[in-house]
Amino acid sequence: MSDVFFLAEFVGGAPARSAQELATGAAALAKQSGGSAVGLAYGEGAAEGAAGLGAWGAARAVVLGDSNAPAITHAAAAASAVRDGELALLAPATPNGRDLAAAMVGLLGVPAFGPVRAVRFEDGRLRAEASTLQGTSVTISEPVDGAPSPAVVLVLAGTFTPEEGSGTSAVESVETDGGPLAAEHVTESHAEGKAAVNLEEAQVIVAGGRGVGSAEGFAQLQQLADALGGAVGASRAAADAGWVPYQLQIGQTGKVVKPALYLAAGISGAIQHRVGMQTAENVVAINKDPDAPIGEFADLFVVGDLFAIIPKLTEEIRRRKGA
Repeated sequence: MSDVFFLAEFVGGAPARSAQELATGAAALAKQSGGSAVGLAYGEGAAEGAAGLGAWGAARAVVLGDSNAPAITHAAAAASAVRDGELALLAPATPNGRDLAAAMVGLLGVPAFGPVRAVRFEDGRLRAEASTLQGTSVTISEPVDGAPSPAVVLVLAGTFTPEEGSGTSAVESVETDGGPLAAEHVTESHAEGKAAVNLEEAQVIVAGGRGVGSAEGFAQLQQLADALGGAVGASRAAADAGWVPYQLQIGQTGKVVKPALYLAAGISGAIQHRVGMQTAENVVAINKDPDAPIGEFADLFVVGDLFAIIPKLTEEIRRRKGA
């Protein structure tokens, strides 16, 4: 057997960007191995939307669940759907993806790799490529001979670029009692706020660093992000200072993002932060220090006071959108 499985989360009735990326990646890997890409769909709208994964390359889709239950409760179903001998299971390096992947590693007793920046098959063997030592070195890992399969590979956002076509997936479902990881009941729930936005899927990110100076300063960045239809991110220094929650942190010890536009305000651009956003398509930086490291790789580097620039930029964007 040589199929490549991938986790496909659905949000609000549609596949998350991570699902689209992994479907495209799994299809490319399955082509190398002579198998097919198989999506393990879960989340609100998964049952109705699973066939649509075929547009991104999935030949088959297995519906694990069609509710807003915690992702980890689908682990038993996912483990039942994955057959021994398959080559790999790709999981997104998102909070839900990490939870579900970790549970499946425990249930299946298989090796795990990641988070990785590249995955490929060479001579019939899986090879997973990851950056180490703050992005200065690359390690390539593979399962040892005789290791159980499939290997679970945690994949960073932006590793694969979604390629949408017109195909459809054959859909099936799997039923289990959920096993020991099933949630018997929900004791409390909270509406997700802007602070919990999924940065890995944001196409526009306005990020702030030490130079923003306070939580009030981040309020200005939020206004700009709203005008651009994007999300707010932060450096570790800003998160450590308590100005923003840690789920907004981007960098070596935070999240890795690949937006179309990354606007960095008051961020010096040290290597620890750079490894989290260096694959952004366009980088705009605002910093009062003309020698800030971020100026070396930004597409546009504006030297100036962010508190003078950000409000005017926000006002101009709003004016143009309203015109």
